[in-house]
Amino acid sequence: MGAEYQRYRLDDWWPASGSGMMMGPNVFWNINNGKRDHFDVFAELDSQWNQQWFTQVGIRASQLNSDAGNVQGYNNTTVGMAGYGAAANAFNALDHSKSDHNVDVTMLARYTPDHNSSVEAGYAMKTRAPNLYERYTWANTNTMVLNMNNWIGDGNGYVGNINLKPETAHTLSITGEWHDAQKEDWQIKVEPYFTYITDYIDAVSCASVGKTCASRTDGFVNLSLDNQTAQLYGIDMRARKRLSDGQGLGRFTLTSALSYTRGRNLTTDDDLYQIMPFNLTLGVEHAYSAWKTRVETKLVDAKSHVEAIRKENMTAGYSLFNLYSSYDWKHARLDIGIENLFDRKYAYPLGGAYIGQGATMGTGVLHGVQVPGMGRSVNVGVTLLY
Repeated sequence: MGAEYQRYRLDDWWPASGSGMMMGPNVFWNINNGKRDHFDVFAELDSQWNQQWFTQVGIRASQLNSDAGNVQGYNNTTVGMAGYGAAANAFNALDHSKSDHNVDVTMLARYTPDHNSSVEAGYAMKTRAPNLYERYTWANTNTMVLNMNNWIGDGNGYVGNINLKPETAHTLSITGEWHDAQKEDWQIKVEPYFTYITDYIDAVSCASVGKTCASRTDGFVNLSLDNQTAQLYGIDMRARKRLSDGQGLGRFTLTSALSYTRGRNLTTDDDLYQIMPFNLTLGVEHAYSAWKTRVETKLVDAKSHVEAIRKENMTAGYSLFNLYSSYDWKHARLDIGIENLFDRKYAYPLGGAYIGQGATMGTGVLHGVQVPGMGRSVNVGVTLLY
């Protein structure tokens, strides 16, 4: 058991630039004296009832207080796209202080009938309060400001919603594991899961939360946020099989890892943002004396389930080859790795929109370009052990 306190402060301001009204003469206060403080108490009880049964129960109670001061735009004009006064006045008239009372719960039971298998079932309730950008970003009059408030990575513009409630995720999972008695020859682990999220914080049109955002014609959109309902389900699988016993040419082991996740916004029937498509990693590990080497291929399916409201990019499937090797001495270890061995060009599904080719403040950006994956990368590391 224990207690925890986290103190967070944020000032986000943009100095005036130039002599025009678009970016002057004031300092633009995006978030002024932002505060987000956690007060938590927690306890966990682990119980080994006998050789077969183990349980774990945990609870965390959180008091989360957030606040922000009054703001101002580059000017106090109340009309036109370059006028920030009306939006600043509307935000300053609101009560900015918010208190969230969150509870997290975890319950797990593991049954081990013999030396070759185990089954684990669990439930978790996790709560997340909105961050300061989700709650307190306020300016919605022009695309320049909305673009500068993009903490998502999708190239769109955002304005916060001070009325957001914390989101709560309920997850059920079951894990089955089978292996030889010493866990050295073979092993299989399968974990399906299902998550239901109430008050899920997702992107919505500005009009749906009573805001009027600047329109745009560059392929991106200006959005706000609201609480909705969502679900995720998927499965993770891992397997390992030793191919040789370590005599002669050394020990060879075959490994594999598979992952699939699907997420849906149940309120809008849209897909969720940044969900990794089906992927499979196959590898062969070799150990001989102090040498350890691993050759692996990573296969990733095309990303076709994308969030429409954010205009998320689809990506093509791809395969990568990686090579890792290490050598151990008594007091040192050398690691060498080559990732994307064949320098394959690909778009990483979770990379987000590539906006680096535009002008400052996200203008003049070509919509539909995904951040590319890393090219061939050679990494060398040395670890000293004492």
